[in-house]
Amino acid sequence: MNVLIVHAHENPDSFSSAMKTTALTYFKGKGHQVTVSDLYQKNFNPVAGKHDFKKTSDNSYYKYALEQLHAHNAHTFQEDIKEEMVALDKADVLILNFPFWWFGMPAILKGWVDRVLAYGFAYGGTYGFYADGKYNTKHAFLSISTGSPSSFYTKDGAHGRSLENILRNINEGILGLVGYQVHPSFIAYAVSHVSHEVREDMLASYTRFLASKFE
Repeated sequence: MNVLIVHAHENPDSFSSAMKTTALTYFKGKGHQVTVSDLYQKNFNPVAGKHDFKKTSDNSYYKYALEQLHAHNAHTFQEDIKEEMVALDKADVLILNFPFWWFGMPAILKGWVDRVLAYGFAYGGTYGFYADGKYNTKHAFLSISTGSPSSFYTKDGAHGRSLENILRNINEGILGLVGYQVHPSFIAYAVSHVSHEVREDMLASYTRFLASKFE
């Protein structure tokens, strides 16, 4: 099995980075092939634009999505995007690993979605959506660290809803839309407000989570 971990945290000593390493260690220990796309380490550009293409189409009106389709058909994506696309197509399991910011993912990871899950490559063109999506035989899930405690993500909590509810736009609107079989997220709550021992327990729980899904 091939696993792709797209990691979006700038600090290699962060808990989010420890989660990335935990998944890497688990899957390698089971004999699987693992690729880590460390976006900050790569200095990945999150801004989509004409620079994504070695050559644009001859259309008089520029539209980014249509240029993605053209680049897919003409094989003219820039190398940084092509590298990510090759890893994505090879992967049986996709893990998006990131700290939860402003009810969403960091900009660098959203930019990865914008640029890599390109129109014509990951959806649209010859591909359908959801159950008919390109990656409908593959698996994906989110591994997330938060600053707020779990009590904030309840009906009566500060945020008034569960984190899984907040994550629907990612799980359904991104991963599910391109066909992935989306597993429940692994969420480590309030990691900067708990003891080292509790964080170690969280990482152990993450290993058990992985074993329950991907033995």
